[in-house]
Amino acid sequence: MEKKKKKTLYTAYMVIMAILTVVYSLIMVCMAGAGLIYNGESYGRELVTVGIWLIVSGILMTSGAALSFFKKRVLSIISAVLTIVGLGICLVMVYILCTHADSAGWADNYTMEPVSQMYRERLLPVIVPAVMVIAADICKLRIMN
Repeated sequence: MEKKKKKTLYTAYMVIMAILTVVYSLIMVCMAGAGLIYNGESYGRELVTVGIWLIVSGILMTSGAALSFFKKRVLSIISAVLTIVGLGICLVMVYILCTHADSAGWADNYTMEPVSQMYRERLLPVIVPAVMVIAADICKLRIMN
């Protein structure tokens, strides 16, 4: 593939990754965490803690994605580590949140769909931008060797 075409594909990949990171890692995860904290009086201390950790995980994943745009080797390594740690925390918190929602019998008032399903649908897509960041970092590290 010619160099200009590779650069265009790389740029498109990075733009898509940035958009997905902002939407899922930053907005969806952090807003879910903020909602748990805001309603903490009715949800309890455990879910406030889950909310705090969701915000931390969203910030870690977003920071990892931001560092992914730089070409330095050490920043690519830090980017991958932040993203992996952030994603791990997020997935654990989603599991705790969904388990709590199911055990408490939370359901949508209109559709009677379990609230845990809503949390899964809104928060699990965070895996896509995280994998994209890690893939970009690995590719950069391989090219730099």
